[in-house]
Amino acid sequence: MNGQVFMHELRKILPDIAVVFVSGSLTLELAIQLSSEGVAGIFNKPTNPKVLLEKINETLSRSAGHEGKPAISSNSPLPAVHRGNSNSPLAAATTIASADPAPGNLAYTPRYLLGQSNAFREFTHRLWKVRDFRSVLLLQGEAGSPFELLARDLAEISMFREGPVMLCDAEQFDPRHLIETLAPTLLSPDPGTLIVTGVELFSPEQQKVLGNLMSGRDVFLPFARRFRLILAAAANLSELADDGRFNDTIYYKISSLSLNVPALRDLREDILPNANQLLTEHRITLNARAPFTLTDAATTWLQAQDWPGNYAQLSRILLTAARHSRTAEIDVPALESGLRHSEKANLPAAVTPGPATAAVAAVAAASAPATDRGPVADARSVFRMATKAYDFSQRLMASLAAADAAVAS
Repeated sequence: MNGQVFMHELRKILPDIAVVFVSGSLTLELAIQLSSEGVAGIFNKPTNPKVLLEKINETLSRSAGHEGKPAISSNSPLPAVHRGNSNSPLAAATTIASADPAPGNLAYTPRYLLGQSNAFREFTHRLWKVRDFRSVLLLQGEAGSPFELLARDLAEISMFREGPVMLCDAEQFDPRHLIETLAPTLLSPDPGTLIVTGVELFSPEQQKVLGNLMSGRDVFLPFARRFRLILAAAANLSELADDGRFNDTIYYKISSLSLNVPALRDLREDILPNANQLLTEHRITLNARAPFTLTDAATTWLQAQDWPGNYAQLSRILLTAARHSRTAEIDVPALESGLRHSEKANLPAAVTPGPATAAVAAVAAASAPATDRGPVADARSVFRMATKAYDFSQRLMASLAAADAAVAS
């Protein structure tokens, strides 16, 4: 009899018993299945004793509350971290010691979104100040802002940098997809970062799911304290809340820590380095032999635009220009052609990853070394991650069907 079978038999006798599952052979599909079965916690051996004891303490406190009993007293033999005892050998992790960056320099060396302008420098300092906060962070800005890239940079300088980075957009924001997306945190010894984009598009039902996710209720109980949540909205949520289109209570919970992302037109000095980085990525996408370059006139053209679609629009125009350019050198006519194609297509300003992208990102974050997490740098990395994602997807299908049934019930 394995642990899962034992749990099923035990629940026949004690249907309401809380179960913390610790396995020496935890797989992604098993983690998803256990999450859908309502376990209180899931851990992979060897696990961090402090984290395990905290989960047990939290589970006992929840059970005591449900039964109308007092919570565990200060005489509890469990970790003193929740009792304010800073001398406990199992005290909670503290903020990584680091000297504050000089005001005239970047607060950190960016990897995903580049810049040296004053506006960008000031924003890096604001990100630096909130890098290790466990509370929800809300990023707000115009449509097409590089929310994901900023969130990835933030994850790399935070105390969560050793954990997986996971992505979910508004279209996928439901319990089933969230369980699948968060599953890598159950296999990682370190908490990760969950980036959710398109929050301004959430339906009332999705807003309820967000509330459960933040509080660790229902199917999200096993994931409590296993990730930091970064939300991104391409709209002013305060106005949506005032208009009754966004739940007031949820808004106040997520807006206590928020940052406004500067528009690309306010970062004109940073357009060129980001354009060159995008062209490097587009070369991989298009499987081009030679690296793409920009003429001097094309550089001036890029810096003169107002960019209403921000970073997403810049990426689309460069991709279209690179795809249709007859040479590796991109000139102004190629960029203008890319602009016309972009306007004609009337594509959404926000670039959000599809299911395949999310699967690749989740698998890569769970399995890659810390230095390799995030967007890939070469085609071989893409192939390796895609292969892993495909292998996992084949084994996940049966588990997802079971998760659907459990969530529905």
